[in-house]
Amino acid sequence: MHDRAGRLFAMGLSSLALLAALPAAAQFTKSVIAAPADQPYRFRHSGLAIPAELDGMRRVAIEQIGGSELDVFANYQRGSEAVTIYVFRMASGAAPVWFDRARAILESRRDVYGTITPILPPTAFTPPGHSAASGLIAGWSVSRPPYRGTVLAIVPLGEWLVKVRYSSTTLDGAGIAARMPAVLAALTWPTDLAAPVAAKPVADCPTPLAFPTTAKVQRDPKMLSVAAFTGGLLAVGRARKDKPKPGVAAVPAKPVIWCRDPATGPAGGVYREDASADSYLLAFSDSGRAALVQPDPATGRIAKTNLPGWSVNLIDVGNVLVYPPFTALPRPRQVMDALRRPAMAHVPNWGNDTNRITINPNALGEKR
Repeated sequence: MHDRAGRLFAMGLSSLALLAALPAAAQFTKSVIAAPADQPYRFRHSGLAIPAELDGMRRVAIEQIGGSELDVFANYQRGSEAVTIYVFRMASGAAPVWFDRARAILESRRDVYGTITPILPPTAFTPPGHSAASGLIAGWSVSRPPYRGTVLAIVPLGEWLVKVRYSSTTLDGAGIAARMPAVLAALTWPTDLAAPVAAKPVADCPTPLAFPTTAKVQRDPKMLSVAAFTGGLLAVGRARKDKPKPGVAAVPAKPVIWCRDPATGPAGGVYREDASADSYLLAFSDSGRAALVQPDPATGRIAKTNLPGWSVNLIDVGNVLVYPPFTALPRPRQVMDALRRPAMAHVPNWGNDTNRITINPNALGEKR
């Protein structure tokens, strides 16, 4: 799973189908990043530098999914021994969310690993150069050859996440876990980050979300026309607010605690910020792509009701797609169905065009 095929498998076929609607810049095309094989490589945005050799393994490739180096991974190999370092933009959620998705996807790969036995539960740790336990790590022993064990670690770097996967044919999970501190220490971490936030593994929410039976997609063309623009403005505002200063991590005034909701859908996991009862993040894959569902008072005002609508935004590492709102909190399956329809608006959330809102008139007022 230390390859592009494994990365795309993690997204699920449903996720790939809906994400295929993203603008060309966000498509899941793979390209090689040219770098001297015998020299360290510094990732373009995060400031992390990786060596040419890591724990006795040579770096064999640096590649990216999409463009602008927003989702990059480097592979180290020695025979079937493998370390993969992923660096991707955290445009939604938080480190515990994406760690939990990576854990869940890994534990589902019985076809690759056979019987998976946890030997290190999700645990917070202090990464090199950090002053708090901002990283998360977990390890497993596996039964299916050629691997004997695999370990996963995630470290936040401002708006970026560094994910390290180490799989071994000679070491079980405990043996790899013992090696992981040295592997992480061999990387060159940026030193100009603000104080990191301590991480906490995601747990189940204390109570499940209550979904009404009345949630329907808004259909009124006039309302959709206004909602497309206001939704685009909210996406622009969110991109401005979430964009940290270069080299400085954005630290919230109050740390957010994410929990995992038992709600199910055809793809992804459902996560709630501070156990919110009226919003959630439907997280696809393990690489920062998700659908954000939350109340939108503006749609209620447009519809001349006292009740808010519920906006649905598909957040990619470089783009946001705005979809028609719902009349009430939709179930994850309803969100997935909505994402297969045309988006009302597209807003870049990376680069110099984050003020640009592109409206899709074909998505306004179509019959559903």
